[in-house]
Amino acid sequence: MCTKLVDYQRYLTINKKYCIIAAERDCCIYWHYLYLCGLKYYRMDSIHTNNMHHTLHRHLYGIFMAAAMLLMAGCLANPDEGNLNTDPPETYRKASSPVVAAYLHIGNRTLNVRHIDLVGVDILNLAFTVIKNNHIGLLHPTDAQNFHVARRLKQKYPDLKVLVSVGGQGTEKTFSTMASSSDSRAVFVDDAVRFVRSYGLDGIDVDWEFPGMSKATRAADRTNFTALMSELRAAFDEAGRKDGRKYYVTVASGAFSEYLSYIEPLKVTPSVDYFFIMTYDFHGQWNDFTGHHTNLFLPKGKPWGHSVARVVDMYISKGIPKSKIIVGAAFYGRKWTGVAPHDGTVIYQHGKGVGSVSYRNIISLLNSNSGYRRYWDRQAYAPFIYNKNEKVFISYDDKESVARKVDYVCIHDLGGVMYWEHFSDANKNELSRTITNEMSLRKYGNAMIRFPGGFIAKKSKKTDKQFGK
Repeated sequence: MCTKLVDYQRYLTINKKYCIIAAERDCCIYWHYLYLCGLKYYRMDSIHTNNMHHTLHRHLYGIFMAAAMLLMAGCLANPDEGNLNTDPPETYRKASSPVVAAYLHIGNRTLNVRHIDLVGVDILNLAFTVIKNNHIGLLHPTDAQNFHVARRLKQKYPDLKVLVSVGGQGTEKTFSTMASSSDSRAVFVDDAVRFVRSYGLDGIDVDWEFPGMSKATRAADRTNFTALMSELRAAFDEAGRKDGRKYYVTVASGAFSEYLSYIEPLKVTPSVDYFFIMTYDFHGQWNDFTGHHTNLFLPKGKPWGHSVARVVDMYISKGIPKSKIIVGAAFYGRKWTGVAPHDGTVIYQHGKGVGSVSYRNIISLLNSNSGYRRYWDRQAYAPFIYNKNEKVFISYDDKESVARKVDYVCIHDLGGVMYWEHFSDANKNELSRTITNEMSLRKYGNAMIRFPGGFIAKKSKKTDKQFGK
């Protein structure tokens, strides 16, 4: 059986007259592959260059079909010879089983299944519930009705797993109190199982922000958190054996080094199916200067900063398996006012942080013809918008950046991508659809992406504009 890969990109260099190779900035390449005699063979899905578009397709189609016929005729490729790859194998490895997870913030809404599009989403976290007297408590009068919607969602999307997310920002005190003794933990764990069963859910997402890290918490939170997760795991495993199914136990976890020092990663990990890492809010209104709040890589000249890649490396260094690491995408931006350019840039410049803006509203600003312009940081793989007249800067995730996060996850065999929050998406769910489409391409089409340090990302001219140009 053929086990090595034939790199179709190398065929593009056969006739450079008709192709700008992938490393060139004006070439946007999307890849699919076939299985022929067990050999992964790449074909071109679409190419956009400045010219020769139709001529290029005609020549590539002829090359592809000729090669395909030869392979089907007898699988002539020798697995030990003629391997055209020059790039690391992980560039091409098919994603194993990454998931797409969505947080849906219920708030005071009344959920309607017809208005919730979850095509391609694997896990849905319904947020939030709180802890009341060591039990799971509902926040709004319509919440009981909303959680019953889970059954209809699962009928609409049979493969969807729906979890209850407990906690959220500002709930660290009630978590700390509940977890402080084995008796109070036992009450909570029993009620968690009851709650999940009663609403037909698939498990629990623990959103304790954060153990032991504020005056409202305890130093013992570190070990108490381990005990809580272990007891939840044991209880849900036992419930799963009785019910003939799997229940999930997940954690919404911090994207900073202090978080991992306040928990016991190696002891917690066996109890957790996934760590939903909140890889956003790297910068915000708590900073008096602008910055990317959910960038994939470090910006140029800022080796001390935050990035998704740095956080992932940090988790891996603590012994957390890649398969349990879920990278976060933000369907909102962080905004600063009073921002003036300095040395040709508006990133890391003085400004007043004024909170968050939903992605839906960011798109409205860009479409309003009011002076907002979108820019792309090539080094950080992050967009931002800026209005030079109003001196407003907004850092956010867009279709390009979330797609690159999916590619990063799949290249590095991570557990998946999650996003906060579903109702902040723009019309037609363009961010969530971008994530699920890109994940589908990576799972079943193995898109060819490389990043800085050896990987070349597919690009589009729309996202190639630099500030000041």
